[in-house]
Amino acid sequence: MNDWFGAHLMASAAEAGSRPALVFTDRSWTYAELDLAIRRTVARLDAFGVRRGDRVVMQGAARPEALVTMFAVTRMGAVLVPVHPQLTAGELAVICEETAPRAVVAEAGFAADVLTWDVLHVDDNVASAPLTETPPPPAADDVAIIAFTSGTSGRPKGVALTHDNLRWSMVNGLSGLPVGPDDVALISTPLAHVAVLGGLPQYTWARRGTVVLAPKFDPDLFIDLVRDHRVTCAFAVPAMAALLARHPRFPSEDLDGLRWLLSGGAPAQTATRERLHERGIAVADSYGLTETCAGVTYSALDTTATAGHPAPHVELLVVDPSGSPAPVGTAGEIWVRGPSVASAYWTAAGTRPVTDAEGWFRTGDRGLFDSEGQLAVAGRVKDTIITGGENVDPAEVENALTDFPGVVEVAVSGTPDPVWGELVTAFLVTDAGEPTLDDIRAHLDGRLSRHKWPRRLCVVPALPRGATGKLQRQRLTTLLDV
Repeated sequence: MNDWFGAHLMASAAEAGSRPALVFTDRSWTYAELDLAIRRTVARLDAFGVRRGDRVVMQGAARPEALVTMFAVTRMGAVLVPVHPQLTAGELAVICEETAPRAVVAEAGFAADVLTWDVLHVDDNVASAPLTETPPPPAADDVAIIAFTSGTSGRPKGVALTHDNLRWSMVNGLSGLPVGPDDVALISTPLAHVAVLGGLPQYTWARRGTVVLAPKFDPDLFIDLVRDHRVTCAFAVPAMAALLARHPRFPSEDLDGLRWLLSGGAPAQTATRERLHERGIAVADSYGLTETCAGVTYSALDTTATAGHPAPHVELLVVDPSGSPAPVGTAGEIWVRGPSVASAYWTAAGTRPVTDAEGWFRTGDRGLFDSEGQLAVAGRVKDTIITGGENVDPAEVENALTDFPGVVEVAVSGTPDPVWGELVTAFLVTDAGEPTLDDIRAHLDGRLSRHKWPRRLCVVPALPRGATGKLQRQRLTTLLDV
């Protein structure tokens, strides 16, 4: 496999150009047609003044033009900076301040009030752009993408992912997931998501399968696309999977082609998994972060709710507070080391390291290994609830509440208390009235130790989530008076 990001598309265009590569609404592209669009966009970017090493901010809307831009920027040795399409002006200003882009590729009007860089509109006609000589390929250790984290713990951080990081991420994914040339993969997340940059669509293209791109996630549209395009696999964060599994059309529509879902961001919750399995849809859980260039563990397509075993080119440790390996079954912080892990954060003042002196990325996530060597992720270290001197993992309580009657979504957090330190607090979105704490405790009796039972309950219209659907746990306490 070639070292630079997108080399697999160029090879497929040369060797299997007539195979279908991309579908969007009523249009499809073969590998040859997609490669031609990338080459024309390279020419446009070059004419626009973009050079090797320049940063290019791209509005990551779910559009074919954005996908083409992604591969064109990296093919010419420039650096892609993908941003969420609904980014605020203030958030965009921070990213531009950190990366000093040569250009911004976006839809007309995208945050025009804060942009001082030239804007190349993705909706301009590129069909007539003249082709130029293909530039020499980037080096393996060149930065390909600066992917900004969600910023839930403060100012967003730009993770500098090299072409080599992205290649090893693909190697890991292909070793852990059953992707083949006959697969049709559905992607319905924004293109700035690391699961697109280093995840399922890249694996599918590497195997010369077909990617169906949805303009947005909507359960109705998801079901229609699965049925109409005979989709065989898809990526879905747990919130998306839950909305799909609870949709009124889900039990009866023709979804027979859909064999499995890849769940990332957090394990799919038990009730969702059971509904999917009833339709013959398996779930593969994965654990990964922006800094690890997507997944570093993958579970088998079964009913277990773990993140699975480490990928072949990944080292994983679970450590106690002293930094020593934690015993099997004991939770600690997850550390990751391997060639897909980024080496640096990009800032306006220069790069700073992602890993320690021995190459370990200390994730800040909490997890444990079971007796079979599978990783179970229990949330962020800082999210652990300490109530009356006892540690409680929010994810464990959340999973035990997912099959409570009427629950659509659930999140658990600690709220301050002068006696207990923190109270285990459940935030529920329901579609069948408002349960009481006694109802919740009766449901948990025999499932969880009493010290893990919620002492406070808040029924809310919706849970706070970021642009990619990730739960923003630190905002839960703002819902207490809703």
